[in-house]
Amino acid sequence: MKVSRRWASWFVLGSLAVWLLMSLTGCGEEEVVDPYYYASLNDIMTGEVADSLHTYHTKESGEQVEYGKFAFEIDAPEFEYVDGQIGIVRDGNQLHFLVARDLESLAPRLSGAMLGVKMTFSPQPTHLVLERIKRGGVIEADSLQAPEPYVLPKLLPASTVDITEPGKDMTDASWKDRKTLMALMPENEEDPPLRFQTGVDTIVKTVRHDAPDSVKADPTEDDMAYYAVLPMGAWEIIDLAPGADYMLDMLIAEDLPLVGSVSPISWVEDYQLRKQEHEVIGHVVGTMRVNWFKYANAFVEGFRPEY
Repeated sequence: MKVSRRWASWFVLGSLAVWLLMSLTGCGEEEVVDPYYYASLNDIMTGEVADSLHTYHTKESGEQVEYGKFAFEIDAPEFEYVDGQIGIVRDGNQLHFLVARDLESLAPRLSGAMLGVKMTFSPQPTHLVLERIKRGGVIEADSLQAPEPYVLPKLLPASTVDITEPGKDMTDASWKDRKTLMALMPENEEDPPLRFQTGVDTIVKTVRHDAPDSVKADPTEDDMAYYAVLPMGAWEIIDLAPGADYMLDMLIAEDLPLVGSVSPISWVEDYQLRKQEHEVIGHVVGTMRVNWFKYANAFVEGFRPEY
């Protein structure tokens, strides 16, 4: 069958029109901008990536489009410790916190992924909240559910910590000898508690030693207490600052010693009470505060006077 030249010409012109229309339509499409700016965890947390300079993307047209405020993409880090919603990432001697709902379950599956995170300033310290998971360029999870309310440990600036405090060996304090316990108390009752640096090899979290048997049989979180366990006596740790319990849990989980500044607050004067031997912790001889303790190159607040 022959096709006239006129119809062939119309066919060619029609094809060109369709192509031109499709080209113009394509040019009008909006350029998709990823709201997360890629950077290393260290650059984000040390301020090398300034949000005011790096939250804008310039299109080919010259138009600037803002990234999500303080939104970054990072390589999934290796966690030093994860408990519940909070994970610690150690970068050299720096500690950083990453938070996500049920992070403890998510963490094992994050290796090799790219994480969309939001830099968050409350509660302190500044930390990252997980919002998106991407792997191989494909988004696996987006707009992750926000974490439940949480509290983070406070990391103290080195300039605020008195590392010249005297040191003292607490292993000499014995439940058998009251004088060794009294030596750790201030000379006068109205005097402030003594402060000194020490090391404790074993920290234990267990049911309070003075809880009734009915509570010990079915304890709740409120029935638990932390103890510094020494060879000749255990000291109940009291007045913990918000978030300090998380770091003590980490020391326990990693079987690490507590090294820092402490203040004995009271001692058990009744010999019969000191003589009692409790499971796990042995003889309880008194209470103490942990003023601060070290982990990596960070100083963790253990006691907050105003709290």
